[in-house]
Amino acid sequence: MKTQRLTVVALMALLPVLASGKDNPSSAEELRTYLRGLGNGSYLFGQMATWVHNENPDMDHPSNWLKKVYDHAGKMPRYGVVTYDFDDDPFPDAQWNQGVKKMYDRGLIVGVFSFYANPAGGRWNNPVDIDLVFAPDDNPTKTHFYRQMDRMAANLQWLKDQGIPVIYTPFVESDDRNKWHAKGGPENAIKLYRLVHDVFTKQKGLDNVLWAYHTTQNHGALEKYYPGDAYVDILGKSAYGTGLPFSEYEWAVQKKKTAGKIIWWSELGIRGQSDPPRDCLDVLKKLE
Repeated sequence: MKTQRLTVVALMALLPVLASGKDNPSSAEELRTYLRGLGNGSYLFGQMATWVHNENPDMDHPSNWLKKVYDHAGKMPRYGVVTYDFDDDPFPDAQWNQGVKKMYDRGLIVGVFSFYANPAGGRWNNPVDIDLVFAPDDNPTKTHFYRQMDRMAANLQWLKDQGIPVIYTPFVESDDRNKWHAKGGPENAIKLYRLVHDVFTKQKGLDNVLWAYHTTQNHGALEKYYPGDAYVDILGKSAYGTGLPFSEYEWAVQKKKTAGKIIWWSELGIRGQSDPPRDCLDVLKKLE
């Protein structure tokens, strides 16, 4: 089952709901500069607006998690994320795009997750022969994945045409072997990430994107699945439960110091499964 996610960029900026987007970064480079200026006790908090299934990308819709957070806390996260779910495929692309645009126009930094459908035609958690995606000759698996890349690139191009820079995560938790993209291990996961990056940047000319990468909290995964400095702008992990395990933190800090990378918690939950609900702003206390 694909579960609900909280996403936090732990680099706190919170917005009133009617903030204007006029002061938002207008290019990927401006966005990079803004994010690099955070840290050292200054946090930028975000929230999944939609994960998968039928969560509406309109931030004013009752099913949208940005609205739920605002209704609960009276504050709007600085960063919002829409997942383009090509597996369940519940909305037309234009609806996702308009959802991202509304967030940006309201003053949020915007993120996009891709949830690519299994290119072999199975479910999201079925295995795939990844070698077929890279085969020299055409085959159904390769054709399916390339069509999905074309579709996603067209959406990012539309956002580019609106002047919207995007934090883009092509694969959610690169090491999560519940998902088809990770079942082949780190070598194949890295190849897939690099393929999407190269197609989007070199073939499609998308320069409005900051490339984000994260793994689960599994020990060593962040380093093992890393696509490389040339492919990643933002790196980090998911963490759920009462601890915040980040065994590769020193490695990540070196990437920040030597390669200019931005460190984030891409997903963050701060309670155990049997614990009562927690206020979303309790994350601050955990970080302090």
